[in-house]
Amino acid sequence: MNSQLRVDPAPSPSAVREERGVVASTVVRPALPRFVLRGVSGAGFGRTFPLVGPTVLGRAPECAIHLDHPGISREHLRLTPTAEGLLVEDLGSTNGWLLNEVPQQRGWARHGDEIGIDVLRFRVVAPGLAPVPTPQAGTAPARTAGVSNRWWLAALAVLGTVAVLLLR
Repeated sequence: MNSQLRVDPAPSPSAVREERGVVASTVVRPALPRFVLRGVSGAGFGRTFPLVGPTVLGRAPECAIHLDHPGISREHLRLTPTAEGLLVEDLGSTNGWLLNEVPQQRGWARHGDEIGIDVLRFRVVAPGLAPVPTPQAGTAPARTAGVSNRWWLAALAVLGTVAVLLLR
């Protein structure tokens, strides 16, 4: 039996698109980082640091976020963006760090939270979300609004229950 097998090369994807009348082009879309650190005081004031993956902040030149400040350890923090928030871990620093003015060893920062290292402060920003207003001196923090709303809802539930019992 003398049969020859003939294999035609598969057409390239661009040739298939051209046959169908589709113009092949590459669309470039800017990729926004999940989180950004914005310096709000100290050596980082006015600077923006995009966080696209696990990032080390410290005084050492090899750190992704290098800040030459005496209150920062050589490798101070690891910042890891996740779907749940920004995981912040102390890397054995001398001075530690603060999340909304509360000392932490490991914690989750979210959009609008503030990370403090010595006298440096950074605002955590999730690009694409509504800006978080900064509290003015002498005003209550924004988080108390949610607490007072829950109080009113609880009071209305109790009043509703009392009304039902009185109507029986």
